[in-house]
Amino acid sequence: MNEIFNNNGYGYVDLGLPSKTLWATCNIGADKPSDFGLYFQWGDTVGYAKDQIGKDKQFNLTNYKWNPSGDGKTFTKYNKTDNKNVLDLEDDAANANMGGSWHMPTPTQIQELINETTSDWAKIDNVNGRLFTSKKDSSKSIFIPATGDVWEGSVYGIGSYGGVWSSMLSEYYVSYGQYLYFYLNYISLGGYGRFRGRSVRGVLDESLGHKHFEPFQKVLIKEWLNSKSLWVPALY
Repeated sequence: MNEIFNNNGYGYVDLGLPSKTLWATCNIGADKPSDFGLYFQWGDTVGYAKDQIGKDKQFNLTNYKWNPSGDGKTFTKYNKTDNKNVLDLEDDAANANMGGSWHMPTPTQIQELINETTSDWAKIDNVNGRLFTSKKDSSKSIFIPATGDVWEGSVYGIGSYGGVWSSMLSEYYVSYGQYLYFYLNYISLGGYGRFRGRSVRGVLDESLGHKHFEPFQKVLIKEWLNSKSLWVPALY
């Protein structure tokens, strides 16, 4: 069973990764791991729920904030001219929505997740997705639901594939953002149009020591002086 801790009010699991990266338990906008949460364009800090797609947000090049021409080539930020290929914190959906030290994973952190966990297609709460289980401790895992992706006002691939944005552009195409991508028998670090809508999962760069964060699980101890029971955060 996962020991789930929280940072700034958001849960995370320590998968024992070499970099000490801590992955959030849920997508942004989700209340539990199997919830879809919100869809974001790469670099947009405002997310949209599934029932808002096509009404409040179309997810196409003409409404992508850094491509006012709509041609998919002349980006006003994160382009070949400004030499930016990593999101500023002000454009990082995880940091903007979760605060504290949370941020979107780098491609390196995504690749580490792939390499240093066992990954299985799974179903939780009747929702398809991938379960990433620590190779060091099989009781530690995170679940990422197969939320599909969004473009031109529609959601595609729910239950068939999914993934989460990274904080970096593609190495080859300025119009692409890198992301974790998976389906039933495949998982990889990929890249595709940054105007598309995908899930975002926050990470913390390294543990500051679990005792500094309040676990969601609590333990009952006895107060010997007056024989009263009280609940206190568990310290690990």
